[in-house]
Amino acid sequence: MTTKVKKGSPVTSTRDDSPQLNETDFRRKLLAGGSAALAMTMIGGRSASAAGLSSTELDLLKFAQRIELSLHDLYDEALQVDKGSAAWTIMADSHESFAQAIAGFAGLSANERNEDVFQSYRAAMRGADRAMTAYELESIAAATHIELLGKLSDAGSAEVIASIASAESRHCVVLADVLGSGRDVAMTLTNSAQPIEA
Repeated sequence: MTTKVKKGSPVTSTRDDSPQLNETDFRRKLLAGGSAALAMTMIGGRSASAAGLSSTELDLLKFAQRIELSLHDLYDEALQVDKGSAAWTIMADSHESFAQAIAGFAGLSANERNEDVFQSYRAAMRGADRAMTAYELESIAAATHIELLGKLSDAGSAEVIASIASAESRHCVVLADVLGSGRDVAMTLTNSAQPIEA
């Protein structure tokens, strides 16, 4: 399986400087939107035997899982700059939980990220415009998972991926608000990001 990273149209921030994250407000909005563990309640205790899924299905789930592990590691990069940031910790933990949800469902080890995605965004997640980069990443991840839904044939697989895509869409709304664009319909209600090719 080949992976090609494709970035969507450039997103322009309404601010010239890097926004300061209000940790308490960020956490409240994110949790109110049903992220991380709250999103995973949609999956419940559903699990599947890896033997019951086709090799194509497992490859697609592994692809999705690697995207989630990449985002987890990229938020860890932001934490190297904003040490102790509750906001970035929440985001990193969210994506780790998404990867673990896929692992629990399909019996896949959560131990391999998408290196192309990680290397493409590593410097930006350490840069001055980390919040905008995070918004772009969440948009791309959500678009990627939504595209995967059209390729999955197992209902359980689709349920897991749809839950993750929903949570990541909520991440976009919260990050748009952090960027001062909470009323920008183009940033909060539409997603023009190009999915990563599986």
